[in-house]
Amino acid sequence: MRFCSRLAASVLLGVLSVAAWGQAAPAQPDPSPPGDPWAALTGLRQRLAAEGPQRAEFTQTYVPAGFTSGESENGTVALALPDCLRWDYREPYPKSFLLCGHDAYSWNPGEPVGRHYRVESRDEPGLDLLLLSVEALRARYGATLKRGEGGAHEVWLAPLAPAANTPVSATLVLDASGARLTGLAYRDREGNQTRFTLANYQPIRGGGRDLFEPDRKVEWRDE
Repeated sequence: MRFCSRLAASVLLGVLSVAAWGQAAPAQPDPSPPGDPWAALTGLRQRLAAEGPQRAEFTQTYVPAGFTSGESENGTVALALPDCLRWDYREPYPKSFLLCGHDAYSWNPGEPVGRHYRVESRDEPGLDLLLLSVEALRARYGATLKRGEGGAHEVWLAPLAPAANTPVSATLVLDASGARLTGLAYRDREGNQTRFTLANYQPIRGGGRDLFEPDRKVEWRDE
């Protein structure tokens, strides 16, 4: 299956933020920084799941290979773990993406037609992070935990068996408590870099059921 480039970038953000969903862990993670990067990701996911559906503001910056700066976009990301993630980009190019289980959707607000993708395989690079347990992920990815600015936790990930459609490296930034994903950066095999920052997490009132269901007024075309 081939996603459009922006959907692929957004999916990577989402799946990395919930990479540890298959591992059992206390609902309230230890606020002291763990030495195990997988424990840090597990604690992050457990806290987000315990808090219920959340929405955050994001800024995405794409820097092409050979350049020192690039274009930025912003919007909101909504999470209903462990099944659903949604991204809504604002101006200048409004676009929305929804991933729930094995189904992904992309559409332009106000347009009558959208695209539907079926995510079938647990072996698809990137999406395997959403579908596999931590033990299985450890067999596929290497991870290192580092200290960042202001006491932030930085989790560095790299595939153990690199493939053409996997990133060369990815870095997740958690706040000093380990309870919030505040940033992500990754570099692809062509040298392009993508950076996300996230802030202003808020609970979604009423569970946000409509946010995580495809709009019935849109005609969904399979890709």
